Parts: sequence; C-alpha cells; structure tokens
Amino acid sequence: MGNGILGKFIYFWIFLIGGLCAAKLFGIADTPGNMVVLSVSLAFIYVGWTFLRAKSKKNMAEKDAVPAPRNNHKKKKK
Repeated sequence: MGNGILGKFIYFWIFLIGGLCAAKLFGIADTPGNMVVLSVSLAFIYVGWTFLRAKSKKNMAEKDAVPAPRNNHKKKKK
C-alpha cells in the first residue's frame, strides 16, 4: 500500500497528525504559530525522508542489477 501515491498520501497525514498530537501532548505546540511551524517542519521531514528512501531503493536496485565481474582464469589451449 505504501508504494503508490495514495499510500504515500495516507502515510503523510498519519505522520503529520501523529507528530502534532505528540507535540501537543508534550506541550511543544501551545500556540497556533508553533503549530504552523511544526506542521511545515514535519512536512519537510517526511518529504526528505521519503526522497532518501526512494533514492536508497533505486541505488540498491541498480547495485543488484549489475552482476559482479567474474574472473575466469582458464588456461588457453595451444
């Protein structure tokens, strides 16, 4: 579910609401200004985290696609 655009959208809102609830619980977000700053910060964190995960998956796929060079040290027949 998390690989598609809909899954990423749902996980974004779960992350944002969870972060805001935790901030409210710990008393970090006590004013509307703090809530806005925290919302924008959480959005940037989520987008950056998702971008890094996608880049990591792409690098791993490229690494797995390229086979390691094989050394065939056979004697040549004369």
